[in-house]
Amino acid sequence: MGKGKTILSALAGIALLSPLSLWARGPKGEPHQPLRPTATAFTVEVGRQSALDTYLSPVRYGGLNLALGYERLRAASFAPEKWLTRHHVLGTFATMTNRSGNGSMMSAYLDYSFAMLRRWPVCRGLWLAGGGEAALTVGGLYNLRNSNNPATAKVAVDLGATAMASYHFRISRLPVTLRYQVSLPVVGAFFSPEYGQSYYEMFYLGNSDGIVHFGAWHNRVDLRNYITVDLHLGQRALRLGYRQVMRTTHINYIDTQVFTHSFVLGISGEIFRSVRPARRIVSVYH
Repeated sequence: MGKGKTILSALAGIALLSPLSLWARGPKGEPHQPLRPTATAFTVEVGRQSALDTYLSPVRYGGLNLALGYERLRAASFAPEKWLTRHHVLGTFATMTNRSGNGSMMSAYLDYSFAMLRRWPVCRGLWLAGGGEAALTVGGLYNLRNSNNPATAKVAVDLGATAMASYHFRISRLPVTLRYQVSLPVVGAFFSPEYGQSYYEMFYLGNSDGIVHFGAWHNRVDLRNYITVDLHLGQRALRLGYRQVMRTTHINYIDTQVFTHSFVLGISGEIFRSVRPARRIVSVYH
């Protein structure tokens, strides 16, 4: 009798726990986590860049700026309703001339940033977010007039703050997402030679002391503003926007000021890794 009661009790426990287990784990033992679609965007940007770098020239140059960008947003796995991550890559190239038209300069930059943001719903369709961002910049300026020291490299890593606001609404039957993001590096490190120091001295003769500097607002101030409007046309959206990038340093009696203003045109949309309409969806658009 003892063994029979034990077996019956065990079977009853399994019968009671099985529905709970299936509800908690889902079919095939998978947890019932919400779907977290990945929002991606590919953009082409056209605008104007102006650059002053006293290592190369005391004169400011200005001209056409072209850029290609990629962005990836997704709700975080550990708290999808509260946190999201953002990866962003931007490659830019500009050709510039001075005011008199007798000198030319080119610039190229590659920027990568990763941000993690905490978001708060404000009202239906509107949420605000803020968090930290890590960024890497690699690039340089090249002055075609110079025979001595014609180019200067721009390399920086930084940690900063970022904030975002997103509003999802409709114009008649057309879903629209309006978004604004600002990024402000706070601390980091960047490369800069001494005034008049050649790259031959630094990398061939080995005179490279003091070329890496601690960066903060006393010697380096960068700012990035990004405004977009996504017009959702089915599974994809047409992205229109504006991007402003400011890069400034003041070190070793060398002033660098690079300002970019660009019009943004691109394609964006959400990618679902699983098709399960019964599962809850946590979107970065809503």
